[in-house]
Amino acid sequence: MSVHLLQTATSVLLKDPTASLGDVARAAGVGRTTLHKRYPTRTALVRAVASDALDLIDSVSSHVDFARDDAIEDLVTRLVALGPRVEFLLRFPGLELDEELAARIREMDRPVLDLITRLQGTRLRRDLPAWWILQTLYAGLFNAWEAISDGRLAPLDAPRFVLTTVFEGVQRAGAVERP
Repeated sequence: MSVHLLQTATSVLLKDPTASLGDVARAAGVGRTTLHKRYPTRTALVRAVASDALDLIDSVSSHVDFARDDAIEDLVTRLVALGPRVEFLLRFPGLELDEELAARIREMDRPVLDLITRLQGTRLRRDLPAWWILQTLYAGLFNAWEAISDGRLAPLDAPRFVLTTVFEGVQRAGAVERP
């Protein structure tokens, strides 16, 4: 039930960031009392949803070999599959104000930033800061999740779209780069 409740809360809160505990309880098909026993406040529920998303990312990341040059491809493919449960981290306002969550997010970013830094000059541009490339990667994932949700992008195509944008940008093939 807890996983179902967190998945439902994620969906409800993504659709309406101001949704109440009552709204979440109704959507999950449980009573408000049941929800309040697990999550006494809306803040506790939001924190639980964010923590669940971070746990999912940790689980996925533990299967990625960051020593390999193709780790980004593996990571993106795995993260696309997590969809809205992770999108919540990128979209829900105020999570960065929770110091524990912010610390976990920084920790989650560290191996990806290290990988990006290692690939700069070979597979990735060296003239852009690693943090910018990381944010571009996250923006691509966010866009993919949104497009999948809207029915504009097939989930199996999403990793290619994200990775093509990160590695090649959106410049026309054969276009001359400006200095």
